[in-house]
Amino acid sequence: MKMIRHLTIIILLVFQFLQLEAQNCSNINGIITYRNTASTPLYGVQVHLQTMSGEVLQITSTDYLGRYSFCQSSEGTFQVVVTSTRPTGGINSTDALIALRAYMGLGPLTGLTWKAADVNASGYINSTDALLILQRYVGSISTFPAGNWVFETGTVTLSGGNSIILNINGLCYGDLDGTLVPAGCNPIPTTANAGPDQSVTGTSTTLGANTPQNGSGVWSIVSGTGGVVDQPANPASSVNGLPDNFYILTWTISNSCGSTVDTVVITFIAPAFTCGSPLTDTRDGQNYNTVQIGTQCWMKENLNIGSMVTSVITGSNHSDCSNNGIIEKYCYYNDPVNCEIYGGLYDWNEMMQYTTTPGIQGICPAGWHIPTDAEWCTLTTYLDLTIYCFSWGWSGTNAGGKTKETGTTHWYTPNTGATNSSGFTALGAGYRYDYGYFDNLTYYAFFWSSSEISTSIGITRNLYYYNANIGRHNNGKTSGFSLRCIRTY
Repeated sequence: MKMIRHLTIIILLVFQFLQLEAQNCSNINGIITYRNTASTPLYGVQVHLQTMSGEVLQITSTDYLGRYSFCQSSEGTFQVVVTSTRPTGGINSTDALIALRAYMGLGPLTGLTWKAADVNASGYINSTDALLILQRYVGSISTFPAGNWVFETGTVTLSGGNSIILNINGLCYGDLDGTLVPAGCNPIPTTANAGPDQSVTGTSTTLGANTPQNGSGVWSIVSGTGGVVDQPANPASSVNGLPDNFYILTWTISNSCGSTVDTVVITFIAPAFTCGSPLTDTRDGQNYNTVQIGTQCWMKENLNIGSMVTSVITGSNHSDCSNNGIIEKYCYYNDPVNCEIYGGLYDWNEMMQYTTTPGIQGICPAGWHIPTDAEWCTLTTYLDLTIYCFSWGWSGTNAGGKTKETGTTHWYTPNTGATNSSGFTALGAGYRYDYGYFDNLTYYAFFWSSSEISTSIGITRNLYYYNANIGRHNNGKTSGFSLRCIRTY
C-alpha cells in the first residue's frame, strides 16, 4: 500500500509540475554565454523575440546565470536576436595577428569568430580589420565600425505546443581568442534551499529553508488546496494544510541580479481515527460526534454540509437542488437555524452526488459513506433481534427507542420508548415533502440509505415519536430527509 501511495504521489507531482510549466509557459528559453574557455554567462544583455520580417514581439534581459525565457502563444517561426551595451574588452595584439593570418589564408576563421573579426562590417576579413583591432588595442580608437558586440542569431519554430531551448554565444568585436571574462552581477542571490521534504501526522509543520545572505526569500504554495504559509518571508514559517493532502512549495530568493528557487513537498497525514472521537469535516470545519454500535461506527449527529436552497411549493414532485457542483441542502421551514439543530435535509440524488452506487461516499466526509439498506439492517438487528429488516413497514419492539434522543426537547411528547441506549441520538428532524413543503418536525425522523428501488424511489429508515420500533419504507427521491454517515475505514 505504501508503494502504491508513493507512486501515486510521484505521478501527481509530475502532472502538477507539467501544469505549472504550462502556466508559466516559458516555451522559448535558453542561456546566453560568452565564447571563451569558461563559457561565461552573460548577465544583463537584451534578448529580442522577433518575427522573421524583423518585427519585435518581446524583449527581456538575461539574469546572472545568462538565462532568458519567452512565453509565445502563437505558432510560427521566429528569430531570437541578442544585443548588449555591457563593457567590452579582451582585445589584444594576438587578435590582430589572428585577423591578419585569416586574411592571408593561414588560419581560416568560421562562425561567430569570423563575424567578430570583420570589425569594419565589410563582409570580408582583410588587413584593414587587423589594423583596426591593433588600433583599438593601443587605444587610438574606442569602437569599431561594426560596433562592440556580435551574437549568433537563432531561429525557432513553435507548433503543436512544443518548447524550444536555444542557447546563444556572443563575442566582443575583435576579441578573436576569447580572452574577455565578462563581469557578472554582484552579489548574486543566495542559492535557495527549501529544506527536506516532510511527511507529518497532523495539519501543521515548520518549514526549514535557508536564510538568504544576499536577497530576500518568499514562500509560495504552487500545488495543493487549503494550504496556508503563516509568514511567507520567514524561512522557518509554519505551514498549515488539510489532512491526507500534500503540498508543493517553492522557496525563492531574489535580488536585483535574479532569483534562485528550490522546491519542497509537505504531506499531511490524518491521525488514526478512533470511533467515539470527534470528527472534523475539513470541507467546512463542522464537528460531529461519533459512536461505536456493534461493529459499526456512526456519526452521532445528522450531516449538515452544503448551501441552503429555498424549498418552493409547486404542487408537483420536484427538487430545488441541481447538479451544479455545489452541495445543496434544505433547512426545515427554509430556516438555517433548523439546520444547525437538526442537520440538513437532502434529496436522494443530491446526497448521492448524482450517482447510484450503493455505499458511495456521496456528500459524506472522506473516510465515511452513505449507509446501504444492508448496513441499516446490521444496525437495527444488532439493537433488536426481533426485527425482520428487509420487510416493509414498522418492525421490532425497541430498536427505535434505543436510537432516539431521550426527552421532549427534539421529540414531541411522549417520545415513546426513547432510551438512546445505543448512543445514536436521533432527533425528530421532520422532512421535506417532494411537493416542496415541510412537515412533522419533532414527530418523525427519516434517514436515507444509498440503496434504491428504482430511478425515482429510494429506501429509508424511519422513527416516530409515538412508538419504539423502527420503519423501513420506500420514498420518492425528491423528498428531503436526514443523513447519517457511517465509517468506511
